[in-house]
Amino acid sequence: MDEFIDPISGTDMRSAEANPALSEDQDLTFRVERFILDNELLEKGESVLVGLSGGADSVALVTILKRLSPKYGWQVRAAHFNHGIRGVGAEEDELFCRDLCEEKGIPFYSETADVPAYARENGLSIETAGRLLRYAFLERIKEKTGCTAIAVAHHMNDNAESILLHLVRGSGLAGLTGIKPRRDDIIRPLLGVSKKEIEDHLEAEGLVYRMDETNLLPEGSRNRVRLDIVPYLEEHINPAIVPTICGMAELLAQDEAYLSGEAQKLYDKLKVEDGFIRAPVAELPYPIKTRIIRMALAEAGAIVDIERKHVEAIAELLTARTGARLTLPGIEAWTSYEVIKFGNPKQVEPFEMKLREGLINTPLGLFNVEIVEGTEGFKKSKTVCFLDLDKVGAMKGEPVIRTRLEGDRFQPVGAPGKRKLKEYLIDRKVEREHRSGIPLIACGSEVLFVTGYAASERTKIDEGTRRMLRAEYLGMLPEKE
Repeated sequence: MDEFIDPISGTDMRSAEANPALSEDQDLTFRVERFILDNELLEKGESVLVGLSGGADSVALVTILKRLSPKYGWQVRAAHFNHGIRGVGAEEDELFCRDLCEEKGIPFYSETADVPAYARENGLSIETAGRLLRYAFLERIKEKTGCTAIAVAHHMNDNAESILLHLVRGSGLAGLTGIKPRRDDIIRPLLGVSKKEIEDHLEAEGLVYRMDETNLLPEGSRNRVRLDIVPYLEEHINPAIVPTICGMAELLAQDEAYLSGEAQKLYDKLKVEDGFIRAPVAELPYPIKTRIIRMALAEAGAIVDIERKHVEAIAELLTARTGARLTLPGIEAWTSYEVIKFGNPKQVEPFEMKLREGLINTPLGLFNVEIVEGTEGFKKSKTVCFLDLDKVGAMKGEPVIRTRLEGDRFQPVGAPGKRKLKEYLIDRKVEREHRSGIPLIACGSEVLFVTGYAASERTKIDEGTRRMLRAEYLGMLPEKE
């Protein structure tokens, strides 16, 4: 008789066969349990934090996990994030979640943030800003409580909606593979069940939940897909459109895994600090090229609002002249000789400070300046500037430490004549965004020392030098602890 007992759930399968109307509660709990085990989302004895909004999906998730917890030794906790959007309704949501957790014996945590303000300050959509702040909150609570995973209540309909959104936005294959059961420490135990199954389960269990009226407004891309597009497809094209889309995503995921694996091998060979060598990537087949670009963007932290058009624009940048630049959501890309780089270079504010004896703390670092009789101690150095004081005195203007200016000219020691400082730095392959970060010693428009590179022929030390000005660059002061 034991062969009729399911080894995972302990369910007597004979009763299920004899009674096709097996309760929705047993059926859904069993399916979620199998999904967790099949996808290795939780192991025995783990502690899991559930993102609890109070809606149908998260209420089903937290109660199912709580029901399964004695069997697997799971410690279930819940956290509620108030987006600061729905006023009194949001406060009632939080109170509902708190009461539910108290009733079920689930530790509860909550936080409120002004999502609209954060969105305005950072140039994000309300949806994106809310998602970022919510996951940051969940991550903090996870670390604080020692949980090993964060469980969120995405289900099959959410997956289908995401795939459709990615499709209309021009996503690559990765976007069409849909939501994954696990991403790092985020798990999605309900991804194998539909919205209707969740609602039927709650009705059978007699569990109440909160309704977020903003989900019923035809505003925002996701709501329009949920309220208009999916129902239309179900009614007029395919009644099983949601599982059909999700099944397609599973097949595409296999193709994506192979292509991404090949791209990763090449990216690992070509990547450098803040970017990758561009010429070999430019020659690759388009499917591999675009994946390498997306990998570089993700590594640089650009994971929000990146679309196909942005990836294609970077693909064109691969063969552009050095110094070409592209602004993307939350990041910049630019060419630097044989490399394409990603980041947000900070521009240095221009400054000018008189060159004098003693310590001089500039925005670009500390200099120690002294006057030396004769030439004792002179040596060629890229970080210590030696100037013949008599030669400096014969020049127009007072010597200063400053950032570069338009029209600066420089004649390195040994060079036949002066040239534009910009040309000198280009020859040294100094990136445009780094040129303003080099402290200079200059008189007027004539540069006497380029810190880290060379001194000027005009003021070099020779046999006739009687006095030297020695300026040693000590670098940036350490930050206060």
